[in-house]
Amino acid sequence: MSSEEKNNIEKTGSNPNQIETRSKFRIKLVAILKNNKFATFLVLLLLVGFIWFSVKIYMNERNFNNEKKQLITQYENTIDSLQVNHLKFATEVFSWSVRSELLRKNTENLSQLLTMFVKESGADLVQIINSEDKLVLLSSDKKYEGNTFSGDLNFEITKTIVLKEGSDVKIITPVMGFNEKIGILIVEMKNK
Repeated sequence: MSSEEKNNIEKTGSNPNQIETRSKFRIKLVAILKNNKFATFLVLLLLVGFIWFSVKIYMNERNFNNEKKQLITQYENTIDSLQVNHLKFATEVFSWSVRSELLRKNTENLSQLLTMFVKESGADLVQIINSEDKLVLLSSDKKYEGNTFSGDLNFEITKTIVLKEGSDVKIITPVMGFNEKIGILIVEMKNK
């Protein structure tokens, strides 16, 4: 054995018998492939078909997941919109009850109505504000009652306004008396 062959053996880490076995295997494999061209063609075709279908399945799954995410987002936006519309309608109807109780100056009954409205509607904060002196007459959170309203609010509103800040919704409804506005109803709902 020459020194070049020894160097090759040392580099590959194999002995001459392994190299000889590998070369015999390659020769036999090439001979089998040459003798069975049709079978080789079918195996290659099967391999290409498998790869093609694997890629196609991957692409279909990715498209399906994207469409699924879009549908879920669209569905959630529709549900949120319906909930806001429902709360707006409930607030407007509730403002009629607030109107009649404010005209009668029946704050005890109004306080009970306010508590029931909060429970049934799922609102987080409901406040009734006197439009003249900007004092909070009643609130679902008692710490605000009797204090001046500190939020940003146009006291000249004449119709229901829906304000959305992120996932939070604030519905502001004027409470009209016989000739003038007697209060403002504010309903706040925070999406958790």
